[in-house]
Amino acid sequence: MPAVNVDHKNDENSIIHDPRDANTPDRWIKRHPELIRLTGKHPFNCEPPVPLLLSKGFITPASIHFVRNHGPVPQLSWDTHRMFIGGLVNTEVTLTMDMLTQLPSITIPATLVCAGNRRKEQNMHKQSIGFNWGPGAVSTAIWKGVLVRDLLLNNCSGLREGARFVSFDGLDKLPNGTYGTSLSVERVMNPMNDVMIAYEMNGDRLTPDHGFPVRLIVPGVIGGRMIKYLTKITVSDSLSDSWYHYHDNRVLPSIVGDAEMAEREQWWFRPEYTINDLNINSVICSPAHRSILLISDPQTLTKDIIISGYAYNGGCKKITRVEVTLDSGRSWLVSDLEHPEEWPEYRFCNDPFPRQRYWCWCFWSIKVPVRQLLKCKDIHVRAWDSTTNTQPKDLNWNLMGMMNNCWYRVQVDLDVSGDDDGGLVLGFIHPTVPGPEEGGGWMRPKGEEADKDSIIHTTKSAHIPTTTIAKLQTAETKMERMISDAAARDKTASDKIASSRTHAFASEAACYTADMVAKHSMEDDCWIIHGGKVYDCTKFLQDHPGGADSILMNAGGDCSEDFDAIHSANAREMLAKYYIGELIASMPEPSKGAQVTSLPIGLLTLSPSRLSSPTATPRSFVDPKRWQSVALVEKIHLNHNTRLLRFAFGHPDQLLGLPLGNHLLLRIKTNDSLYFRAYTPTSLPDQRGHFDLVVKVYFKDTDSRFPAGGVASQYLNAMAIGDSIAVKGPVGSFTYKGQSHYSHASGRKGTCLQIGMICGGTGLTPMYQIMQAILADKVHDATKVSLIFGNLTEDDILMRKEIDDAGNGLGPDRFHLWHMLSNAAPDDWRYGTGYINKDVIKEHLFPRTWSAPDSADDLASRIVLLCGPPPMISQCCLPALMELYGKDFVDNNVFCF
Repeated sequence: MPAVNVDHKNDENSIIHDPRDANTPDRWIKRHPELIRLTGKHPFNCEPPVPLLLSKGFITPASIHFVRNHGPVPQLSWDTHRMFIGGLVNTEVTLTMDMLTQLPSITIPATLVCAGNRRKEQNMHKQSIGFNWGPGAVSTAIWKGVLVRDLLLNNCSGLREGARFVSFDGLDKLPNGTYGTSLSVERVMNPMNDVMIAYEMNGDRLTPDHGFPVRLIVPGVIGGRMIKYLTKITVSDSLSDSWYHYHDNRVLPSIVGDAEMAEREQWWFRPEYTINDLNINSVICSPAHRSILLISDPQTLTKDIIISGYAYNGGCKKITRVEVTLDSGRSWLVSDLEHPEEWPEYRFCNDPFPRQRYWCWCFWSIKVPVRQLLKCKDIHVRAWDSTTNTQPKDLNWNLMGMMNNCWYRVQVDLDVSGDDDGGLVLGFIHPTVPGPEEGGGWMRPKGEEADKDSIIHTTKSAHIPTTTIAKLQTAETKMERMISDAAARDKTASDKIASSRTHAFASEAACYTADMVAKHSMEDDCWIIHGGKVYDCTKFLQDHPGGADSILMNAGGDCSEDFDAIHSANAREMLAKYYIGELIASMPEPSKGAQVTSLPIGLLTLSPSRLSSPTATPRSFVDPKRWQSVALVEKIHLNHNTRLLRFAFGHPDQLLGLPLGNHLLLRIKTNDSLYFRAYTPTSLPDQRGHFDLVVKVYFKDTDSRFPAGGVASQYLNAMAIGDSIAVKGPVGSFTYKGQSHYSHASGRKGTCLQIGMICGGTGLTPMYQIMQAILADKVHDATKVSLIFGNLTEDDILMRKEIDDAGNGLGPDRFHLWHMLSNAAPDDWRYGTGYINKDVIKEHLFPRTWSAPDSADDLASRIVLLCGPPPMISQCCLPALMELYGKDFVDNNVFCF
């Protein structure tokens, strides 16, 4: 295939060290923050939001390609990794990565699909043993590598008699050994199947989440066969002995209702239920979930709406047509199809067996008159392939929830908008929302009615035809009845909770508040909360199949969401062994003057002197184990795209308590998706009653590279006074402890006489926080500070007055400032222009007036803090610092936020 320029640099620059990984074995890996996590914090299993996925077109950037990890990602080296090939071959070989890249290679596009794609729809029917994939477990990349067939024939001199299977094993360490699988010799040795060992993805080396340094690629087959971190290939007369080859990637008959039955009756070991080839599938991507179409304007009814999505198939069988129905299958419309892999730039060159491959997804679209949707209750899609195979209408449940390929259905609702004009709108609701969150789509767990959030209410009258008004009024009557029933159920549930709490005290059951549980967060004393109950998991830590870390990261807190995302009903039943009591909001108030010697809370004993006073000042606000709500009380426009947001605590005297240089994690829910973003308050740790965030708003349609703008910053900008948001913290690795002392999560700590700061844009906030602390204690803290601050234009400089004030407070002998503007500067500009580079760093990081760092002792007393866009850090600052001050200085004295 000719070289293809896959320009995904902007996407790769978006990856970060996600705060959610901070306490997991994967904390060393950078990831895209917009990926939807499906199994809590760890292991990392994710899919991109479908609109983001489709916006990238045919080839998916590695940064948003779906990820399926069964455990921690191994940290491997290109230089030291080896791949062994043995068994029933004439010559056993061990290859280095450099040796592998010198062999004849192929480069082809191939679509990878997890067998669990669309599993959440099955879980709504009946819970499987798998977690909730949405329709985003599909991605396409350009893979480069060596055919396994060529390795076996050329490097291993062919196969010996009796060879029936080729087994592949990775290096990931999992509870039941390493992940491995087998393919038949016929599949591997057939050159038409393109079974390859890949070492490049989209023109770059594989990333850690995608199998670095080498992985197996089997086009047209489920992702579970494509072993990552590949270290061993074995040819034999029998299947792989990996536990995962038998207990994963199977479609068992629906009569197999639970894992115990599957184990007891040996269903896992019946080869006829093994999955290899993908089945045919198609999904509606546009209109997107929860999108609306305004139809009040009569002109809109004369226009068309484009319905579109993707389709794929296995076995190299071409998708030949995709059909859409607006009347539940009574009639079908044929869509337009686009197969990008047929384009010349994606065709295989020098192919010894020339043919058109169909290893990739295709895209379909159809124009439908808007007026046809007025009487439409739903839109369905189905695909057909070259063997006239098509998708079933209804889903077929199976224990693992795999290979769901029923018609994809989008519900269409006619409604009146909530705007002042009360115009008509069409709303589009997809089946599910990926992840553990209940609801969100039109599907509900079997036996449950729709929740209130899923009901579209008609609340305003408008100039609507009489027939439409009648229709909406009828719908509203039904909805009001459903809401009334839901309210009654809510009241019953509330009464049950109150009754449960009363019963807990009456029966002397052990009861704990969240604050009490939070004290038990260590390895030798580990409690968790799940579903309103408290469990002591200390004795289970070492026996947990996923390792102790996955429990400890939630120790002392509520892990209900993370637990339910990845555990079966049987695992929930196992918790009963470790149950110690009930979670309550607060302990009962003692009567006035009563001598409280004990309460029904297990071994906890309180004396009157230790009871909290109603007027006592609360503890510091930050809590790393608990999400807390804060309210927006003030919003200040600092410039055209920068806001200062002030959030209040629940108590006016409560201290922030955030360590200097650390961040707060914000939880943002918008468009039915959950986002987490780390922000550094500009407030000091001893700030009482509130904290301030300075936020640069990345508006949509202002940067052609990112037309949608920034999700988090636009959400924060749209918040109204009185709105609340959930925060958690501290998160972060570097802490300035004051009076020149610092520490780092890696174990590095020391004393610094000078701090050189380099930042860009909003990377200023942690720097400014530390500057403030030094200024506030300048009598005892003699640390000198320099700041190199890069921005696009002068108008983009954040908090310029505050920086100048801090500098004036410290004085020129202790503070040095140098601005850099990458765009045109005004005529009276007295600082630098262009990008931050080695010369700028040499001149301004440690000014000559502070004496040059000529000796090792001088260097040891200086540290550098970096915060800004990844290219600025990795391509400019770190190489320059390495050249100026050496590797030891960068390794020990440079810290990146």
